[in-house]
Amino acid sequence: MKIAITGARGTVGKEVVKVCATGGHHIVQVDRIAHEDDSTPNSEMRVADFANSYEDTLKAFKGCDAVIHLAAIPNPLGTPDSEVHMNNVQSAFNAFRACGELGIRKICYASSVNAIGLAYANQPLKFKYLPIDEEYPPNPTDAYALSKQEAEVQARAFCNWFPGTKIACLRIHEVAGKEDVEQEHKENWVDAGVNQLWGWVSPEATARACLLAVEKADKFEGCQIFNIVAPDTTQDTPSDELAKKYYPDAQIRGDLSTNRGFWTIDKAERILGWKHTEKK
Repeated sequence: MKIAITGARGTVGKEVVKVCATGGHHIVQVDRIAHEDDSTPNSEMRVADFANSYEDTLKAFKGCDAVIHLAAIPNPLGTPDSEVHMNNVQSAFNAFRACGELGIRKICYASSVNAIGLAYANQPLKFKYLPIDEEYPPNPTDAYALSKQEAEVQARAFCNWFPGTKIACLRIHEVAGKEDVEQEHKENWVDAGVNQLWGWVSPEATARACLLAVEKADKFEGCQIFNIVAPDTTQDTPSDELAKKYYPDAQIRGDLSTNRGFWTIDKAERILGWKHTEKK
């Protein structure tokens, strides 16, 4: 396929470019500013400001068979709420709408575990149950969570708007090696650890999920949400002990006696064939 990758020079984007190139796909690397050619085989560079130019988005996607949409403000800290919301919601709209106009029906959208309301919440965190599945009721109380939830609503709408469209919304967690995330949790226990349920996901595993989302689009209908999180936490402490200590009101569903992660990932494994094999 000819795959457009937005935010191609970001942390996840660079890994997705590598995975797509290895898979033999033609890659259109799209970013907000121009970059020099990175020597990736069978690749070209295009420029588009997705939040501010629908026309440039159309031009960037022209001739493509699929889109992996990663471009967004990835960390809202230090950015005004209005800018976070506008950028992330409008860039998703422009990307989805451009795909509809151009007849692109295979789309991967980089959502976030924060779509339910998590790390940046302005109210105390409470969970109805753990681990968290894709049907968990969202309760955003911050601009970033709200923007991701609204983008998922858009994705469902565009699948109805343009019949035959497949959009995989990947709820990705903190993308980094386990040791790096573990260190961050030690240094910032509450905000980085407790408030994010001690989760992580490797960059390589994230990139594989993005590619599988468009390669396996025939395996699902319409818009589907997938949790893309490592199967374990960064902690040695059993997860049920952590849950009882920090979230005692949450109903425990399933076995959390080991350091199993607090998100279910069986849907991504079953439908996309995704596996998180990285241990660190």
